[in-house]
Amino acid sequence: MCGLFAVISTVSTQLPSDVENRVDRALNAIQHRGPDARGTFVDPKKRFAFGHVRLSVIDIAATSNQPFWSSCGRYCILFNGEIYNYIELRERLIREGVAFRTQSDTEVLLQALITWGSKCLNMLNGMWGLVFVDTQTGRFIISRDRFGVKPLYTFVHNGSLVICSEAKGILAYLDSSPSPNCESIGLFLKFGVGAERCESWFQGINRFPVASYVEAIADRQGDLFQAPTAYWEYPTSRTIDSMEDVAEQLRETLVDAIRIRLRSDVPVGLSLSAGLDSSAIAGLTADRLDRHLLSFTSWFEPVEKSELQGAQKIASKFGHTLTPIQQADQTSTLQDLRTCIYHLDSGHASTAIVPYLNLCRKARQSVTVMLEGQGADELLGGYPGLALLAGADWLMRGKFRSFFECCRQYGRQKDWKRLPLEYLRYASRAIYSRQATRWNSGNFLGAIAAKADPENLIEVGLRTNNLANGLKLSHHEGLVSLLHYGDAISMSVNLETRCPFMDYRIVELGFQIRTSLLINHGFGKLPLRRSMDTILPKEICWNLRKDGFTNPTATVIREYVRMHGFPHDALKLAVKLGIFKNAEELQQSALKLPENILYRVFSVLIWVEVFYLQTAGLKD
Repeated sequence: MCGLFAVISTVSTQLPSDVENRVDRALNAIQHRGPDARGTFVDPKKRFAFGHVRLSVIDIAATSNQPFWSSCGRYCILFNGEIYNYIELRERLIREGVAFRTQSDTEVLLQALITWGSKCLNMLNGMWGLVFVDTQTGRFIISRDRFGVKPLYTFVHNGSLVICSEAKGILAYLDSSPSPNCESIGLFLKFGVGAERCESWFQGINRFPVASYVEAIADRQGDLFQAPTAYWEYPTSRTIDSMEDVAEQLRETLVDAIRIRLRSDVPVGLSLSAGLDSSAIAGLTADRLDRHLLSFTSWFEPVEKSELQGAQKIASKFGHTLTPIQQADQTSTLQDLRTCIYHLDSGHASTAIVPYLNLCRKARQSVTVMLEGQGADELLGGYPGLALLAGADWLMRGKFRSFFECCRQYGRQKDWKRLPLEYLRYASRAIYSRQATRWNSGNFLGAIAAKADPENLIEVGLRTNNLANGLKLSHHEGLVSLLHYGDAISMSVNLETRCPFMDYRIVELGFQIRTSLLINHGFGKLPLRRSMDTILPKEICWNLRKDGFTNPTATVIREYVRMHGFPHDALKLAVKLGIFKNAEELQQSALKLPENILYRVFSVLIWVEVFYLQTAGLKD
């Protein structure tokens, strides 16, 4: 797990004369991603320049540092992530006559690209952002993993393509911040849209598409800027209809996904809640793989409404050592939020980013790698809103009992009173937009931000594939935003996180299961519950309660704004930048805003402070 930086020129331009200093600035900005080693290379012909900071996890010897070169000196790779099946790929390459100098997954990836080219991307089981170059021909391959677990940003600057693991590295290379992307910020403020959108909060800095690659020649004008090619797609046919078979297959695939994610030359821990997903990982790690890990959970007063007691029960049952982490006081909460926004290069709709930062800080004192349960809800139908889509499918099939069970499931997890409105929001884009902008956003937002409208929405209609469509959108788009904060915040403290449910084999299996097996009898994620029924305690396996990282962050912000108002200078500049209008009216209406909107507005103002008011924000 690392941070990479690259800039590639075209035939019509060379890199700036001070490119070495620029690369150093970029690496300074992302140094937190790789505290163990640092390397740079500038092509003598000024066609390209590379930089890399390393967090050593697999083969921690200096010989595996990056930029990593082939023994002949022709090929080079920059790589951020992990290839979990590197041992199996290594054995296959050895059978084809490839010799290795290290035990690293980085060298395996390099040799796979040399031997098989871009075709090897579909062979990889892992998470990555990478840049590969053949220095003899100038051929480049740029790629990102299937689901966006690892970040990769791009920016076109004076005819060159700039690539980095974080947007702030690009800002440091430029030594300035581009204008805000008011449409992206407007989508966040109105709808909570985050990293599922390719455009970042900085104009011109974009996220490289997931499951894609570009193969190009450095000295061909325009070749580097072609549209990426997809190397993987979701399965399109849901044909698995045996609960017994799918429960067993899911359990065995998850065991293997955990097994290969335990490959590490540094200590591995576990993020543990009382939820089904992390509990399943905890149970299988101990029960099937005989590994007992340091585990970490976040909790808040009152303790009975937190997940602490359930996490303690799981840790005790399976022999894991649990460390509880409680959120700190108001001052620390606000400073932690500021730290999160700096490392995210944006705001985030979830207040869970603050307790997650504290959990990662504590975990990093003992481990370098941490397993997490991210990805199961979007894949197997764990969210309450997805139960409503399943209910619509059952209704269209004339299965009224199953329809009412889905409604009851939503009511038990959320609020019965919200159910009719939720269905209306799913059925009508106009109603969804009005509900999302009920806080008079048109009076407060600048022109571009006010017009921002999401392209894709979960919809319900007179058909029987509502849930299938909702799961695809939730996994392909909504999940990316959660993965964004998981990477950015964990890497801010040099901690690598690994998500077994993001194993592509599990995802492909999940998208082949008939949706009628996923949400039924009043339960979501039914195949996972069935697969874990004999391993987990019943009260965990069949619990519908879903608290997540419940925390007081939004309450702390409301109290701060009540006492001090919005940050004056940041609000004034945000108006000048076109994000907001009528600063005085927004300030006066602050405490009338819904809690989630107040949190988002406050987050945007912190972002403006960090990246536009304080030049130190680029150099921390």
